[in-house]
Amino acid sequence: MDNLEVITRALAGSARRGDLIANNLANISTPGYKRQDINFKSALKKEMGSASSINLETTRSDHIPFSKQYASVEVSQNNRNYRNDENSVDVEVEMAELAKNTIYYNVMSKRAAGHFSILNQVIQQGGK
Repeated sequence: MDNLEVITRALAGSARRGDLIANNLANISTPGYKRQDINFKSALKKEMGSASSINLETTRSDHIPFSKQYASVEVSQNNRNYRNDENSVDVEVEMAELAKNTIYYNVMSKRAAGHFSILNQVIQQGGK
């Protein structure tokens, strides 16, 4: 799997997560609504599977070891209820997650732009 494909999948996952967060915020007043979320980072790792050339090593005892055992990725519901109407959406949590997701999406977009900038340079300069 090449770098651009990883970036593309990361952007798609981030966009999907943004949709879920927006849906959670839209249903903040819906009685009984359960918050939905997706862990797109584990989805990306699962998609990369054994084709990944990423080689991670632990160099210190407090590092978390990398494992090829990926959790199944599905949209999960949060069953914790924050209010009496059985709604599990907390606006502060959603806004914080939205901010983190937006930053991640912007970083991945800049990485994609950088990739295309390099390709453009190669095309423009040719074999010079």
